[in-house]
Amino acid sequence: MKTEKSKKSSGLTPAQRAAFFRALQAASVELGYNTAVEQEAYRKAVMREETGKDHLAQLSRTADFDACMRRFAADAGDYETAARFGVADIARKAALVRICCRQVLQLAGREPGTADASSYLAGIVKQARIACGRNLRDDSFWMDVNPAHLLTLFRMLDTHRRRLLRRELDFRTARAFLSFEPRVEYARLPSGGISIRYTTPEEDNSITIKLTPCH
Repeated sequence: MKTEKSKKSSGLTPAQRAAFFRALQAASVELGYNTAVEQEAYRKAVMREETGKDHLAQLSRTADFDACMRRFAADAGDYETAARFGVADIARKAALVRICCRQVLQLAGREPGTADASSYLAGIVKQARIACGRNLRDDSFWMDVNPAHLLTLFRMLDTHRRRLLRRELDFRTARAFLSFEPRVEYARLPSGGISIRYTTPEEDNSITIKLTPCH
């Protein structure tokens, strides 16, 4: 079962592979790489420089694909497309930050959009030593963060989220729910403990799990 899951999630989709080689061809023409040997050497060089990977099957469908496509477009002189792929990667990281912020506030019992929540988030961001705007009351504060630091900020927030879960639940229970899942909604229960709700596009299929505290 694990092998099947890995096969589905690894490598580029057929559509991405086609786009990848079209972009490679366009860049090769612009750079004067006319032979198959030259184009293959260029492809491998771009993959190593942009992703640190040597084989096409190792590329992820998100960050790795975007990095290679951005490079091919820039080398082909298509700077509009290069910028678009650059923005896509930043947008994904920013979305992770936004979602993790929401989950942290839910676990901490802070109301999003309040001064209390802003102060709480500011403390986490300060620990990460990342400069950002002072307005933390909405989902846009990450726009002031240097794009190169977005992933670092997400990791800091996710570490804090895990810490809050461990504080509420016993070790074995917490371990089962530590992985970051964008679809999760947390809520603190009046009787103690937390609920973990897995949302889906079809609300009827949503799952809510109620967990009691370890003390």
